[in-house]
Amino acid sequence: MAAIDSLLRVMALRDAEAMTVTTGQVPSLRRGGNAEPMAMPALDASLVAGFVEEIVPPEGRPALAERRSGEYVYRTASGETVAVLVELVGAGHRLVVRRQGRGAAASAPRSPGAARRSSAPDSVTATDSVSVSAAVSVSATATDSVSATDSVSATAPDSVPAAIRSLLATAAAHHASDLILSQDLAPRLRVDGDVIILDDPPTPATELAALLSALGARLTATGSVDFGATIDGQRVRGHGFHHERGLGVALRLIRRDVPSLERLGLPADLADLVKLRSGLVLVAGPTGSGKSTTLVALVAHLNRTRAAHVVTLEDPIEYQHQPDRCLIHQREIGVHASSFADGLRAALRQTPDVIVVGELRDRETIGVALSAAETGHLVLGTVHAPGAAVAIDRLIDAFPEHQQRQARTQLAAVLRVVVTQHLVPTRSGGRAVAIERVPITAAVAALIRKNELQMLGTHVQTGRDVGMIPLEKSLARLVRTQQVEPVVARTVAADLDFFDHVTRTG
Repeated sequence: MAAIDSLLRVMALRDAEAMTVTTGQVPSLRRGGNAEPMAMPALDASLVAGFVEEIVPPEGRPALAERRSGEYVYRTASGETVAVLVELVGAGHRLVVRRQGRGAAASAPRSPGAARRSSAPDSVTATDSVSVSAAVSVSATATDSVSATDSVSATAPDSVPAAIRSLLATAAAHHASDLILSQDLAPRLRVDGDVIILDDPPTPATELAALLSALGARLTATGSVDFGATIDGQRVRGHGFHHERGLGVALRLIRRDVPSLERLGLPADLADLVKLRSGLVLVAGPTGSGKSTTLVALVAHLNRTRAAHVVTLEDPIEYQHQPDRCLIHQREIGVHASSFADGLRAALRQTPDVIVVGELRDRETIGVALSAAETGHLVLGTVHAPGAAVAIDRLIDAFPEHQQRQARTQLAAVLRVVVTQHLVPTRSGGRAVAIERVPITAAVAALIRKNELQMLGTHVQTGRDVGMIPLEKSLARLVRTQQVEPVVARTVAADLDFFDHVTRTG
């Protein structure tokens, strides 16, 4: 099947009259006279040039180069004929495709990909599609997996090197969370937090480059790229990067079924967080502690229990929520919004009840999130921090010094709770979750306003009556139930004296 056929199939599924494909832009469909961006990344020059080669026969290319435009008829593998206007624009191409129907073109049968010059389409309007910056794009070889509902890059099985597909199968069989590939080194798996070296040949640079190319992931000027994809049915979140020896790729394996709080080992009463009608809820923790997965579980619970409009901003989308009681719009950074901050601003105009922000990572995003929480929305977000005090300080420190007092006041007013989680290796293999929960009481809000967070630890340790759960107490429970070795728990505890005390006394 020719690569262009995948897009044409989406066009048919959406019953669109026309489609516009432009180099560097997200393809758009024309339905009912309106242009609608398709849910996929912007297309790079090489991919669009490949479409042109499939549509324009070799003998017609000199004329196209001379006249800068041409009109053609293309027949898909399924037998449908479309009229295509091809234009040279800037450093790329623009294709405007109009459906004609099965066998509508009067010509002898041609193989898919063959095309002829036609005078038929003289009224196709070259409608520009909306330009969206993206870290990933659809590969020209990914011909079988673009669908009308895809929101991230999708990959045909044969477009990824066979060795890497095999490694992904091995990773899934070992219940690994990550597959880590580095040029000219043996591949590694991360299983239960530990890195395991596989007895496989070193991964050559050509395979890593082929993987990134197949996924349409182009390294940016900073030498890295984030992407999402489905490979042989396995959803992955990936990151490609340059390093001193060449290329590296880290692939996070995503389970397809949306997890519940119970399955994640989290307290059932965390579900109460999504009963809040406004304010900011923070999920904190170190990298790889499952913060994003906890947000997914909270949204899943909300979806089952309350009618609400939820807008999520993710980088990239990992789990896909199916409609239940909630209307959930999932938006991917780089595909549906250029940044978390821009996505948040747009979300405020989409009448949401709940906004989920994948990561509060910069001043602009944090500022808009605070404003959203202040204006009656419930905002759920994550932050990289080992505890509540550091998480709060990290949000404040994102602002210039002259704005920090105002930010403290605003945060003290809208913050509802900070949940911090750590994944701790267990005796039997696997990992257990230990949490710290800090509801923002009037006393805690005062500490935030006065910049006295050094006192927060005492409030957490003595605030059982108001729902405080110290991290050390959660770790002590895991030790007492013999799930975790004491020496392992001590490496996570922030206050060792308090940990030893609660371990002994319960």
